[in-house]
Amino acid sequence: MKKKLIIGLGALAVSLAVMPLFAAFEAHVINVTAKIENSLFVHPESKNFNTVFPQEYHEQSFFITVSESFSATDQRRVLNIDYDIKQKPKPRPEKVDQLGGIESARDWCHTNIPDPVGSTYDSGDQAWQDYLVNCYPTLCPYISKHPDNFPSPGNDFGLEAFHDPEIVVANGKINKDIDPADQWIIDLAVPCFEGSCSQDWADFVHSLNPFVQNPDDYMAPSDMNSEVFGCDLWVEVTNVY
Repeated sequence: MKKKLIIGLGALAVSLAVMPLFAAFEAHVINVTAKIENSLFVHPESKNFNTVFPQEYHEQSFFITVSESFSATDQRRVLNIDYDIKQKPKPRPEKVDQLGGIESARDWCHTNIPDPVGSTYDSGDQAWQDYLVNCYPTLCPYISKHPDNFPSPGNDFGLEAFHDPEIVVANGKINKDIDPADQWIIDLAVPCFEGSCSQDWADFVHSLNPFVQNPDDYMAPSDMNSEVFGCDLWVEVTNVY
């Protein structure tokens, strides 16, 4: 009887020891990797209009094309890129340092601007005071963007100056084979300051954007005279196919 008991315990011990080995006896690993790169190349990275004066009109340009990887000869899986050109308030360098990066600072300005057009500005409003400590007075409503659309296919759509940057954006399309690059013209229509605008201010506004209902909404606050205004243009890919 004792002998049988010893054998039975030995068999149980062997069974407990072997079961985990069978549970992981066979395993398969799928090694997943991907090289992620931008699909667009934008040049140049910045634009500076320097010192300008009320009711002046200035033009500069920038260039959008496919990235080196997208344009590779053997890359035929996707050929088209849709993109928007959005406008976001520009953070001051101190805000960028405080938040540790340009994107976080830009998002803060975008979220906290009391009015993207600026027509409700009040120097005594704490929200405006906080905003201007961290962000530049906005230049975004005064910047138009026009595509060259030459040679045509006419698949890029711009916008006029004196607009609400939260409502309208420019957009374009690039095709690797027939339309691999877009040239955009940035037009700056310089605002006047409240109390110092010429009598033809409304005519100036309507000559550039006839759909503006109240040109006075786009007068810059008088106490921002000689300030540096800013706006970040954000080229955002919306579809690759």
